[in-house]
Amino acid sequence: MKKLTWWFRIFGGFYLLLAVMNLYGVLLNPAILGSTLGEASLPVTPDTIQAFVDGWSPFAFELLGIGTFALWASRNPRRYLGAAWLFIWLEFTHGVLDDLYLIARGYSAIGYAAFIVVHLIIIATGVWAARSVEAEAR
Repeated sequence: MKKLTWWFRIFGGFYLLLAVMNLYGVLLNPAILGSTLGEASLPVTPDTIQAFVDGWSPFAFELLGIGTFALWASRNPRRYLGAAWLFIWLEFTHGVLDDLYLIARGYSAIGYAAFIVVHLIIIATGVWAARSVEAEAR
């Protein structure tokens, strides 16, 4: 069970770090997030930056929610095993598939390929940790 405990802690800490970085852009410095508009060949104006930031804000708060819950779940990982599988699935759908979509839309292939590797590492270690808890339960 220690594997899943540590997976929840590392995963949760990583998501909290991502949340802080994204919330900084959402709440304090929208221009940082707006800089990605030029990468997609979209017009960069105060209005488009604000619209992008408003659309990005649920993602930033979602990172905060997932990160804090993962740290909470690390206190009793057997009880929250289902949450681990949900997080793993979200890494695939919200991570890998979304990054592939963004690459197809013209965003940086190198940058998003690096994130795909990170998502795949999280998925592989999460499956390994969750299966170890399932094996212990048998």
